[in-house]
Amino acid sequence: MSPDSLMKMLKTLLKEEFKQLIENLKTSQPDEYLTRNEAAEFLKISKTTLWNLDKTQVLPATRLNGKVLYLKSSLLDFSKRSA
Repeated sequence: MSPDSLMKMLKTLLKEEFKQLIENLKTSQPDEYLTRNEAAEFLKISKTTLWNLDKTQVLPATRLNGKVLYLKSSLLDFSKRSA
């Protein structure tokens, strides 16, 4: 195999990989934040239970401008672990 044909083959493979990577990035959902009420409803638990999970750092929340928020991906991970 000549160096030129090898270079051409590598360019083609890289181009295909980059196309697939860009397509995957376009279709992936960005992580979203849920309020305390939305998170409790999402997990089908009470707000008190959610508060206890936050205080014990089992499911820590993020605080932003006085609001308590939960990452949806964290809630999904927690529900998978506790199922």
